[in-house]
Amino acid sequence: MKSSILLGSVLLGQSSAHFLFGRLILEGKWTKTWEYVREVSPENTTYIYNMVSPLIDPSSIEIRCGRNASPAQSPVKTATVHAGDTVGFAAGEPKLPYDDRPLIYHPGPLSAWLSKSPTDDLDSYAGDGDWFKILSVTNRTEQSLDFSLPENKKDYDPLKADWGSWNLDSYNFTIPKTTPPGKYLLRLEHIYPQERDAQWFVNCAQIDVINTDLEVGTPGPLVKIPGVYTHGQKDLYFEYWDENLKVSTYIPPEPAVWTG
Repeated sequence: MKSSILLGSVLLGQSSAHFLFGRLILEGKWTKTWEYVREVSPENTTYIYNMVSPLIDPSSIEIRCGRNASPAQSPVKTATVHAGDTVGFAAGEPKLPYDDRPLIYHPGPLSAWLSKSPTDDLDSYAGDGDWFKILSVTNRTEQSLDFSLPENKKDYDPLKADWGSWNLDSYNFTIPKTTPPGKYLLRLEHIYPQERDAQWFVNCAQIDVINTDLEVGTPGPLVKIPGVYTHGQKDLYFEYWDENLKVSTYIPPEPAVWTG
């Protein structure tokens, strides 16, 4: 009986469960959708579901920055960011008609990445260079929803609430203080684990990192995207509602986070 209840909950939750990170957060303010983030678009259609539907092929170029965003399909602004600054991404439009507002509806790990462009022409950079991870969120953090508050109690789900980014509309993080200066793609990635087909939700902003300090680090480990994940790897292909899963002991996929 318990298994039937869990499965019913899972299926109901998947009807309103797709999102994009189309808004960069600068100095605590949400920028406009696609102002600094590369716009995504499905091929040969404008149907809203195809805009926000997840990616399921870890070998696809589209897991870099989203559909048709490697390189940018149209020019976007490049944000000036100092090493050590706090930035973020917000879930933004477009959204499905039956969603109240865009949220990170799924449980699973959240991460942020940087890839330095070899030239100043960031619009043309396809993200085919090296990437390094600067953020990893699995367990609850100070930004996670407080389910003791009256406005959040109705949304509490014991199968999802231990995941730190679940049901948030945004997440903020720091650009490492020793990040080398230059033009970068800043990528936010959320992965919804599933035993058959894990789902990727990714977007990329364009930033110019300024670092006038004498101390400049060497980012790493460096990886390629695609290439960092393989279909079926055990730390992504599982069911979040498995009673044996403990988010507190879950180890996210490599690489390790570079903190500067």
